[in-house]
Amino acid sequence: MAKKTTARRKAAKAKAQADAPAKFNDEKYPDVRFAATFDYDEMSFVHAAEQLGPRAKTAMTAANFGSLILLVLVALLAGNQTVLLLILFFVAVAFIYGSRNWQSLQLRYARGTMLAPDPEAGRTHVVVCDGGVHVENEKGPVMDCDYPDLRFVHSTDESLVAVFSGRRYVFVPRSALSESRFHELVKFLREKLG
Repeated sequence: MAKKTTARRKAAKAKAQADAPAKFNDEKYPDVRFAATFDYDEMSFVHAAEQLGPRAKTAMTAANFGSLILLVLVALLAGNQTVLLLILFFVAVAFIYGSRNWQSLQLRYARGTMLAPDPEAGRTHVVVCDGGVHVENEKGPVMDCDYPDLRFVHSTDESLVAVFSGRRYVFVPRSALSESRFHELVKFLREKLG
């Protein structure tokens, strides 16, 4: 029987470490209500970004429709207002661009926030306490958020995003908790909005 080479032993050890779940210690946080550990990858990032400004696309579409109506009314009633017509035209084009490319604009914005995935971070751990929300990954603590800074809680059947001041966002997928615990978490965070 052949002996394992050093490279094989290192590869086996690295595989065993990768397969082992990350250990996070919730005991350092007081009054823990919820804890969720999950892989935060590109797909999770896309789901999180979709929840940023959920009503903004509808508002942009309505503003686009309004600007087109205003453009037609000015063209019919004002006659030779070329500069005003050009301004209204470019405003309408900007709204059309924004509504058609809303998902890519959301992703571009989200990449500049705490939602951007770190490929080296490994698993993400979110701890929701009575005093605030704490996020860490395998590299260490990421952020601590207090409830007075909580601005919005957006949720779908698949995930939730808690929006805090300072462009801080906390994402929790539904798959990280049981169905009932996930709904309890959403309710808990909405109550903290007060």
